[in-house]
Amino acid sequence: MSNYSFSNTSALNNSTLYNVSSVERSSLRVWFATFLAFSIVGIFTNGLLFLVIIRSQTLGSGAGVLILHVITNCFITCAVHNPIHCILIYGDHVWFARPRDICKYVHFLLGLTQFANNWAEASLAVNRLVAMIFPFAYKTWSTRKVGGKFYATEKGQCTIQIFGKLGGILTVVAIYVAYGIVGVIAVVVFLVMYVRSFRGHHGDSVQRPGPRQVIVHQRRRIVTKMLLISFLFDVMCMYVMCTIPQPMILASLPAIYADNPLLRLWLRSCLVLQFPTTPVILFACNDDYRSHLWRWMRSMKTCFRLKGSNQRVTPKDPTLSGINDGTGY
Repeated sequence: MSNYSFSNTSALNNSTLYNVSSVERSSLRVWFATFLAFSIVGIFTNGLLFLVIIRSQTLGSGAGVLILHVITNCFITCAVHNPIHCILIYGDHVWFARPRDICKYVHFLLGLTQFANNWAEASLAVNRLVAMIFPFAYKTWSTRKVGGKFYATEKGQCTIQIFGKLGGILTVVAIYVAYGIVGVIAVVVFLVMYVRSFRGHHGDSVQRPGPRQVIVHQRRRIVTKMLLISFLFDVMCMYVMCTIPQPMILASLPAIYADNPLLRLWLRSCLVLQFPTTPVILFACNDDYRSHLWRWMRSMKTCFRLKGSNQRVTPKDPTLSGINDGTGY
């Protein structure tokens, strides 16, 4: 989940705040390097998981389509939006004069991506709820056609320019409604899993599923576990590490907050942690992802070895063929 504002009130628009001294410029360089490092790691982790899923015939179906949507949005954020954000801030004092109205376009494209990301996660939460509570209707809800329509609808809604009260309404819908859906469904799914586990341990009379149903149920539990852990981590990044400290510092130490624009940049940087770490959480919670990754890496290693061995083999000289084959002719 992402909590970027759609308004023009972010640090990008406050160029007058960055009349920095040499010491502050050094601090700005540290922030710039850290922000870019997070983005580079996010490009690697999201790109790796994206390739693992699309190379597999099984991982790319059902919930895998929705996970691909989330990973794609995280990749775009790390590869495009985050570098643009830090380059505009740091470059304004080192490389170039920032165009006056560029923030309007930067924030609009950023809002477009984050709107799609938030609702892709919400649709993934709905997918998990259907898989847990309505398993017989799961295939109807998890086809590529349904996921594609939902994804395109989100992008279409983001093309509306945001002004006045409408901007506030769309911000609530894009961020907090989607996040509320994920949170409520995560709690419901957790309770359903707990109740089923409690019944199983106490020997309640339930119909024993077949081997295939057991495997399918285990995979759905794994994806649900990933959703819960990812949601908890997003909450930690969004509220505990960023949203909560900001009003506390503003209320208790307003002068420090007003006189230190770098503090605001570092608080916002906490939100960037969710993009490179989301694929790590998915890899850690899913054995199928890890096994496909290791299999792919072993196949690539084998291909490189074969290619290297073929390059080291010298062609046989035809004039020496009689000596080599032992015929003497």
